[in-house]
Amino acid sequence: MTTTLIIFALMSWCVQIIFSWLQIRRFNQAFLAMKKGRYLGVGRSQTKWFKPRVLIAISLDENQNVIDSVKMKGITVFALPKTIPQLHGLNAKEIIPETIYPNDPASRSALSVALTASNK
Repeated sequence: MTTTLIIFALMSWCVQIIFSWLQIRRFNQAFLAMKKGRYLGVGRSQTKWFKPRVLIAISLDENQNVIDSVKMKGITVFALPKTIPQLHGLNAKEIIPETIYPNDPASRSALSVALTASNK
């Protein structure tokens, strides 16, 4: 019985590693497919256990306008990267995370970090 549990735990751990690798690969592909601008900001939310984490990447042109974006949100390894169309064309200085995501504190946090990183 103990051996079966240990084998099951090891198999589950290996499956988790594979799925995590696939998730990172999906985000990296979406990140590399982004339109390249002059500035790039990446932000990650700081959330607690069992709450969805958010990863946002934005690409800005020389005028600090958003030309592309990627958002990945989820608890599991099945989260997929998606674009954020409401950001495209906006100037980074005009973006207020609270108005873009009024009911999503994790997304607000990630967007704020991405905007801070792009303004440095």
